[in-house]
Amino acid sequence: MELDDVRAFVRVADTGSVSEAARDLHVTQSAITRRLQRLEISLGATLLNRGTRPVQVTAVGQSTLPRCRRLLNEAREVRAAAANNDFSMGEIRIGVAHALTEITLTHPVDLMRRKFPNVGLRLGTGWSRDLLEGVRSGVLDSAVILLPEGEPLPPEVSGAKLGKERLVIVGSRGKNPARARKVQDLAGKQWILNPEGCAARAALRRALLRENIDMIVGVEAYNYELQLALVAQNRGFSLVPERILARSRVRSHLRTLQVAGLSFPLIVWIVHGQSSAGFDRVLAELRRALAESL
Repeated sequence: MELDDVRAFVRVADTGSVSEAARDLHVTQSAITRRLQRLEISLGATLLNRGTRPVQVTAVGQSTLPRCRRLLNEAREVRAAAANNDFSMGEIRIGVAHALTEITLTHPVDLMRRKFPNVGLRLGTGWSRDLLEGVRSGVLDSAVILLPEGEPLPPEVSGAKLGKERLVIVGSRGKNPARARKVQDLAGKQWILNPEGCAARAALRRALLRENIDMIVGVEAYNYELQLALVAQNRGFSLVPERILARSRVRSHLRTLQVAGLSFPLIVWIVHGQSSAGFDRVLAELRRALAESL
């Protein structure tokens, strides 16, 4: 079993595409196909269904994939040990929660590229729960996520707290703005929120349901500045990070609502799993840089 064959399988499984895997590994599509065939022959099993779009990993492939990731990581550690523990090559896959993309990543990324010039950074965004599962399953090496205060990490995942995130309910300062001082005052009110999958939205829904209040979503939008602009027009309430409200261009047209009984404290985590073996120095530097940004 050749490492190049294993690497081809992992990349096709991650991208769902032979062509994308070929581009990432800087080889031809036919070379990827040959490597996959050679690996399947050596294992005596079909790992991928290449007749579908995107390519689907078979049940056997799903059970094999985590072991293949570990094999590649162990090979990377061997190379690092042979170079006097000076890890200097490879690719690290990092996910960032949608809500945290507002934090500038320019400084951390530039710093990482200077200190580890041969380490490729593959950045992606997603919801915190999906990113956490990606780390747990080995699809991601690391992720920067938000979790409710007090919620523990899964057993397979390690991490460090980077800071706290405070969410605030925001309303308009315009004429005849909707007001709310207690949870019951939110009954029948429109909300302008992130799409489904957002942990903050889910927490808000749970809080309202405890009071038998249905959450009415008038507008869904990924962009916080768009949400706040609509709130400023008195289209409804929103739930946003306090740091984003503080620098919004429509801040003067908005007000925070202190609703008794509603609180949404979140913790910013950087997490990593078994697939990040060999990247300890890289992740430590990333953690320090992100803490500075926060």
